[in-house]
Amino acid sequence: MKRLCFRLLLVALILLVLPSVSSARAGGGHDYGGGGGDGGGGGGEGFGILLYYLIQLVIYRPAIGIPLLIVVIFISIKVRKSARTGIQTATISRAGRVAREREQADLESRLTALESGDPGFSREAFLTRASSAFVEIQKAWSAQDMSKARRFVSDGIRERFELQIGMQKAENFRNDMSDVKVVSRRIVAMQSDRAFDTLHVEIVATASDRDVELSSGRVLRSRPGEPFTEYWSFLRKPGARTAASGGLVEGLCPNCGAGLELSDQGRCAHCDSIVSSGEYDWILAEITQAMEWGTTGNPSLVPGWDDMLGKDPAFNLQHVEDRTSVIFWRYIRAHFDSTVEALRKVASPEWLDEFAKRQILSRQGDRWLHFREAAVGAVEVQRLVPGPPGGRDRAEVLVRWSARNSMRTAGGKVENAGDRMIRPVVFLLERDSEVATRADMTFMSAHCQGCGAPFEGGDSGNCSYCGRVLNDGSQDWVLTGMEAFDPSRFVPASVDAIGRASLVPPDLVLAAMASTMHSDGEIDPSEEAELRRFAAANGVRPPDFDEILSSVRAGAELPRPGTPKEAREILASMVRMALADGKVQQSELALLTKFAEASGLARADVTMVLARERADLFREAKELLKNRGRS
Repeated sequence: MKRLCFRLLLVALILLVLPSVSSARAGGGHDYGGGGGDGGGGGGEGFGILLYYLIQLVIYRPAIGIPLLIVVIFISIKVRKSARTGIQTATISRAGRVAREREQADLESRLTALESGDPGFSREAFLTRASSAFVEIQKAWSAQDMSKARRFVSDGIRERFELQIGMQKAENFRNDMSDVKVVSRRIVAMQSDRAFDTLHVEIVATASDRDVELSSGRVLRSRPGEPFTEYWSFLRKPGARTAASGGLVEGLCPNCGAGLELSDQGRCAHCDSIVSSGEYDWILAEITQAMEWGTTGNPSLVPGWDDMLGKDPAFNLQHVEDRTSVIFWRYIRAHFDSTVEALRKVASPEWLDEFAKRQILSRQGDRWLHFREAAVGAVEVQRLVPGPPGGRDRAEVLVRWSARNSMRTAGGKVENAGDRMIRPVVFLLERDSEVATRADMTFMSAHCQGCGAPFEGGDSGNCSYCGRVLNDGSQDWVLTGMEAFDPSRFVPASVDAIGRASLVPPDLVLAAMASTMHSDGEIDPSEEAELRRFAAANGVRPPDFDEILSSVRAGAELPRPGTPKEAREILASMVRMALADGKVQQSELALLTKFAEASGLARADVTMVLARERADLFREAKELLKNRGRS
């Protein structure tokens, strides 16, 4: 009898497994065994015999038949579930490959169209100009003189460098980038909308990095010339033509061809054209660090984008982000000086009053809080909220930055510089809903949108030339608040795992994960190893991971779930990132489980979220593959 039971179990497994396995062979093998009706009939007849004997056992030998039936049903369910998961994994993985192929095809198509519309444009020539711009900016930075590079950069980029240079001079040193070499450069993406064509260039370079004391020339700090990667975004108006004689990078007016003499309003002294507008030549509008690259490739991921564009046809994310960059570096300068003057023209009076109070509270005698060695990873719009007529438009912009907390004295001495910590902060901007974006002033974010004059004089919120009020939102976006990047912003729907783009950057997901797992006061070596593997799989470099981990251990204010709902949302975002290749590795599953347990969730929550997100991605993948070739 035991031998019969064993044979029945073996036959049951074979007959139940084979249909599942054959159904899992997506795209191949469907004709195998399909030509002979007898083959199919034999399988059905065998199954019938099996079923008959199984029923007999259940009826006449229940002690054997019932457990056997349970085992057969359990194994059948597991096999079929495994087969279904295999189909989902293969489909998601294939959709990811198709998406990347489509991105490459789209890039090639857009570049070809650009070349067709602009006969003077050459990819190689453009990359050569981008390399020249890169080297020139490193030289200007090292010389602490951005005047020569000003002609081809946005206000956000210019102020980023000039404000840092001003603080360096006040501390009697300069950062010297010497032996700069561009190792490689390539166009990795192109975007086009009604406002701008955008070319994103990946630049890999090496340079010797050292700090030099201005008064003595003594080297204070030096670092070896290790390779580093940055992504530079150049923007230009659609329909613009490349000047044969050269343009902004070469020091020539791209409109009239004369040697460029630039006014404070960004105009050519010869033809009076606003050459800093992107109307005639490419403008460097953003520099993104490698860890932050690729998080928001699609503007439609930003909630409110379509609605804002509908009410303001010239609206573009570039201006909001450039404006935020200007505001951020003025915020850093305000802490450096311990005054609000740098922010008067870009922040609302109400927020300035609160900021001034916080500055007073942070003072300790003649010492005050200063953010030393501030650096920005990226500036990205997270949400847009168009206001009703007579109301206010709202923009929420994430600034991912890092710095060392220190104290600065009235004599300029810096004390107690702590460890570098990452600081994800959301800047809240507002403007009157009737304000319309001026396309020609997109990159002049530190200029009066009325007369075009640069922001000068810090004692009032008015334009020093035309007298317009600049800090009330009647002219442009102004800062009205700041808040931490909290867990409520982790929305799984904003993670495009197949397209590998997201409003939730991998480093912040990793920070939330590490911060939560550190809630008991430590991260053990096995947990750290798992976090490192997750970081590597999502493009976070070892030095950046180390900075995240040290920030967590230093008690930085990082997103951490406060409720089970927030924990599930973060978990779902993590799962979607892990499923980018269609499957979750055992090490990733272990990490997800540890995060869940540290957040107060159960293992069952991980299983449920994983199944739900895999099913959602499977549907998205099938839709992408179904529409393949349609465009």
